[in-house]
Amino acid sequence: MVTFLLSWLVFPLLVVVLSLGIGLLLRRVAALPELAGALLLPVGLAGVVTISGYTTQFGVTAELTGPAIAVVALVGFVVARHELLAMVRPARAWLWPGLAAALPAGAVAAPVVLTGNAGLTGYGRIVDIGHQLKFTEHITSAGRQTPTVIDSSYLETVSKMTSVGYPGGSQAALGGSSDLLGLDPVWAYQPLLALFAAVLGLSLYVLLGRAISSAPWRAVAAGVAAQPTILYSYALNGGVKELAAVAALTLVAALLVAHRPSAVRWRQLLPAAVAVASACAIFNLGIVPWLGMLVALLLLADVATRPHRVRTVGRWAALGLMAIPLTIPTIVVATRLAPVAAGGGPPDLGNLTAPISAWSAVGPWVSLDYRFSLEEFGYDTLTYVLIAVVLAFAVLGLARALRRWDVGLLVLALGGAVALVFVTGRAGPWVDLKAYGITAPITMALAFTGAYALRHGRAGRWLAPAAIVLVAASVLVGNAVVYQGVALAPYERFADLERLGEKYAGEGPAVMNTFDEFAEYFLRDAKAAGIVNPPRGRYELGPTALPGLQYVRDPDELSRSWLDEHRLLFQRRDPTASRPPSNWALAERSEFYNVWRREDDAPRVFAHLPLTGQPDERTPAFCREVRGELRDAGDDAWVAYSLAPDVVQYTAPEAAGPPLWNQEGPDFSARGPGKLVGSVALPAPDRYTLWLRGSFGREVRVLVDGEEVGGLRWQQSYPGQYEIVADVELSAGEHTFQIVRGGGSLLPGTGNEVADTRQTTLIGPLAFAPSPSDRVRYAPADEVRDLCRSETRLDWMEVLVPNSDAPAPR
Repeated sequence: MVTFLLSWLVFPLLVVVLSLGIGLLLRRVAALPELAGALLLPVGLAGVVTISGYTTQFGVTAELTGPAIAVVALVGFVVARHELLAMVRPARAWLWPGLAAALPAGAVAAPVVLTGNAGLTGYGRIVDIGHQLKFTEHITSAGRQTPTVIDSSYLETVSKMTSVGYPGGSQAALGGSSDLLGLDPVWAYQPLLALFAAVLGLSLYVLLGRAISSAPWRAVAAGVAAQPTILYSYALNGGVKELAAVAALTLVAALLVAHRPSAVRWRQLLPAAVAVASACAIFNLGIVPWLGMLVALLLLADVATRPHRVRTVGRWAALGLMAIPLTIPTIVVATRLAPVAAGGGPPDLGNLTAPISAWSAVGPWVSLDYRFSLEEFGYDTLTYVLIAVVLAFAVLGLARALRRWDVGLLVLALGGAVALVFVTGRAGPWVDLKAYGITAPITMALAFTGAYALRHGRAGRWLAPAAIVLVAASVLVGNAVVYQGVALAPYERFADLERLGEKYAGEGPAVMNTFDEFAEYFLRDAKAAGIVNPPRGRYELGPTALPGLQYVRDPDELSRSWLDEHRLLFQRRDPTASRPPSNWALAERSEFYNVWRREDDAPRVFAHLPLTGQPDERTPAFCREVRGELRDAGDDAWVAYSLAPDVVQYTAPEAAGPPLWNQEGPDFSARGPGKLVGSVALPAPDRYTLWLRGSFGREVRVLVDGEEVGGLRWQQSYPGQYEIVADVELSAGEHTFQIVRGGGSLLPGTGNEVADTRQTTLIGPLAFAPSPSDRVRYAPADEVRDLCRSETRLDWMEVLVPNSDAPAPR
C-alpha cells in the first residue's frame, strides 16, 4: 500500500508541484502573465524534461537531476510567491481544463490503479519497458557515457542504447523526479505516462478554443482526442517516448498559437523555446519532421498576416536563438543517432507481426492486440466503419478550420499530414506505427471540430452533441478492448525482485535462469546475467540444454564452468526444477525465488551428471560412466546426489479441455470461460503446495475435492513458469480437482487476447509438490553400484574431489 500511495498519489502530486514552480518561473522570466491556466503546468513539465536532459548529459551531474529540478521549482515559487493566492480561482475555472487532462490521464492510469497495486502495463508484450528502465537508471546515475566493462545484462542493454544516442528526455525526467522520493522508477513509469497524457489533453483544449466555444464539449473533445486507440494501445505497452513526444509537439503548437511570436516581445517566447527543447529531448531527430513542419507553417502564416514582416521574422529568429542553447544535449546525442535516423530508422517489423495500416492514424482501431493483423485478430469491419465516420467528420472539421482560418488546427493538420507522408515513405513498419500514433490525435481533434460544427440551426442542439458522442465512442470502443485485454506487471513478484536486488547488491556476478527483462533491471546491482540480453552475448549452455529460445533454463542446462564464474544464482521457484550443483548452497527462499550462493570451500565438482528422476534411466551404461569418472577423479573421489522433486503433476490428455480452450501441447490458450476437471493419486499424506503453470489475467480458481483452495489473477509470466496457488493438507490416495476460468469483467486484464501471445490466457499443468528438500546426500565410491540399482528417484549424481578447505564427508 505504501508503494501504491507513493506512485499514484505522492509522485504525481510532486511532479505537478515541480511543474507549477518551473512554470511560474518561466512566466516571470518571460514577463508573460497570460501564461496561466491550461498551459502553465504543461510548460513546467517541459521545463522538467529540459533540465533533466542537461543534468543527465554528464556523469558528474547525473545524480543532481532531482535536486536541480527541485531547486529551479523552488526559485519559481519564491519569485511568484505574491501571485500564488491570486492564482486560486473558483473551481469552475479549473473544471473543464481539468476534465480535458483527467480523461486521458485516467485512461492510462486506470488499468493499474484499479488493481490496487503499483505497477505498469505491457509486461510480456514487448521488452522495451525493461530496457527503458535500465536506460533511465543509468543516465540518472552515470550520465550518457557508454560503459566500457559489460558484466551484466543491465549494462549490456545500457551500452546498446547509449552508443546509438537513444533519446532520453522523458526517461531523464522519470529518473530525476522519482529519485526525489527514493521511489524506484518502475513504480513511477505509468504515473508519468498518465501525466504526459494529461499534458496532451490540456494542449488540445487550448488549440480547440476557437473551434469549440463550449468549454464542456471542448473538454470532452480534447480529452478523447488525446487517446486515439493506436496511441493508447502503444502507451499501454510502454510507449513513453511516443506519448510524451506528441504531448510536447502539441504544447509547442498551443503556445505558438496562443502567443504568436509577431505579437509578443522576444523574451515572451521563452516558454515556447522550452517546449521545443523538451520535444527534441524526448524524441530527438524523430520529432524533426513534425516540429519542422509545424514551425515552418506557423512562421509562414505569421509573416503572411502581419504588416511588420521583418520584425516578425526577427521574433521567430529570436525563438530559434533561445531554443538552440536549450537543445544542446539533444544536438550532442543526435550526432550518434544521425546515421540511424538518416536511414529511416529500423526497416523491419520490430515487435509487430504484420504492418499496420495507415488508416490507424485516423483514430479508431478495434483490435485485441495492435501488433497483429487487424483482419485476423481484430474487428476489421467495425474498425473501418468507425474510421469512415471519424474521417468524414475530420474533413468537415478541416473545412471549418479553413473557413474560420483557425491557424492552430490548420497547421497541425497540414504539418502532420506532410510529416506522416515523409516518415512513412522512408521508414519501415515499426517506425510507421510511431508516426501513426503521433498523427492520430490531430485527426481526432479535426473530427471533433467537424462534429461541433453541426450545432447551428434548430436541429443542431441535439445533432452536434450526438455527433461528438459518436466520434468519442468510435475511439473509446477500441480503447475498451485494449483496456480489458491489457497485460499487467505482477506487482508482488516485482516487489520481491526489488528487495532481492537491494539485499544482494555487490555480491555478484549472478545468473538469472528465466527470461525476464525486469529481473535484469531489478538485479542490476548484483550484476545479473539474464536470457533477454546476456552480457557480451554470453549465456552458456551445457550439452543437455534444449535448443532454441527457452523462457526457463534449468540449472542442469547451464554450462557448469560458466555457472561457476558467478557468485549467485537467482532461480524462479519451480516444483519441477533441479537443484543446482552441490557447490551451491541455498541462501534464501523468497516467495518467488530461490537464491543460491556458490561456496568456495565446497568440495570440487569433478563431474555433474544430470538425471530426470526416473529410476530406469540409471542404465548399466550410465553407471559405467559414473565409475569411469570416479577412476579419473582419483582415489579420494566420492559421490554426491540429489533426490528428484517428488512432484505429482497433471497434464491434460489431448482434447480434454473446454471448447474455448485451445490446447497446445501441455498448455491451453483459454479463449473464454471454461473448466478443466481431472484427478491425481498422491503417494503420501503431506502438506502439498499446489502450483499452476501459466500466465493469468482474469482470475483462474482451483478446487480440490470440491473445495476452492486458491486462485490466480494478474499474475503474468513468460511461458513455462509456475505460480503458487495454495498450500493444502492432503491425504494419500485419489483426489479430484477443477481449474476454473470464469467470464470477463470490467476490471483490466480480464478479457481475451490474440492466441499467439497467451500473456493473460495461458493455463498449463497443475502440480502437487510436498515440502522441498535441498539437502545434498553423499556416498563413498564403493557404494555407486548399489546407488545405481536403487529405485530412489534422483535429480543428478556428481563425482566430487576434496579441496584444501573441504575434506570428503564420511
